[in-house]
Amino acid sequence: MVPDNKQETEVKEKLDAMRHSTAHVMAEVVLSMFPDVKFGIGPTIENGFYYDFDLPRTLTPDDLPVIEEKMREIVAADMPFLREEATKDEARKLFTAQPYKLELIDELSDDIVTIYRQGSFTDMCRGPHVDSTGEIGAFRLTSIAGAYWRGSERNPMLQRIYGIAFKRQQEIDEHLKAQEALKERDHRKIGKDLDLFVFSDLVGKGLPILTEKGSIIRRELERFIIDEELKRGYKHIYTPDLAKVELYETSGHYPYYKDTMYPVMKIDEEELILRPMACPHHFQYYASKPRSYRELPFRIAELANQFRYEKSGELV
Repeated sequence: MVPDNKQETEVKEKLDAMRHSTAHVMAEVVLSMFPDVKFGIGPTIENGFYYDFDLPRTLTPDDLPVIEEKMREIVAADMPFLREEATKDEARKLFTAQPYKLELIDELSDDIVTIYRQGSFTDMCRGPHVDSTGEIGAFRLTSIAGAYWRGSERNPMLQRIYGIAFKRQQEIDEHLKAQEALKERDHRKIGKDLDLFVFSDLVGKGLPILTEKGSIIRRELERFIIDEELKRGYKHIYTPDLAKVELYETSGHYPYYKDTMYPVMKIDEEELILRPMACPHHFQYYASKPRSYRELPFRIAELANQFRYEKSGELV
């Protein structure tokens, strides 16, 4: 039987609305606990939601069950979600004490701002939401993390509360069980337990040193990849780990990748940079001499080092 894509979409949309509504309920509780809270954003994510807060003190894991219990009280009260519209000027007055909301309001192209209210909480939000808090299913607050406002380290660090939400408690239990199983298969844990790699503060964060055992695994994988590619008609080449910035400007990569590339190194009269990808080098190899259609398909491959600048918290 072919799945009904329309029906699947409707189910997902309803689940997203419920999860987003749960984030609003959480924000209402946080407001009741910290009247001076400044609100960031609270979107849905895979399996749940989060909300960012600027708070007068640092949250701890002990806060989560307290917030959860108050959330359940709001769900039991079956408070309606009320949608309203306001002009940007009206919204600025409503959120005058919320600098992050004011920043978002200023960036709106439309003069109409959508607002949702439930109980004592009011938020600027596109929606949609469920009709009332009583339609919210099972949920669990899972963790607290730091998050820069709008993802930039130049902005204030906010506190992010993550949660999961499903229609039934059984789904929550199954999800948590699956997450525990994933932790046991986490490559960082397995690699340490099996003595495959070590880290050194002097070498740097996220820069592993492969042990003898780890080196054997890497070598076998490299041999397997090369043998398979040779069987499929690939020719292997080696290209430098760095190149002139001009190469990435010519290929078109630089404007899109420059923020995740390492700083430019000026050597003599050239500006060089560690490569985040190998394809521009390979294009230059292909263009190094005239080619014939008889060479097609033209397959080249390389086990290349690539370098991406990852911010703290992005390494996995």
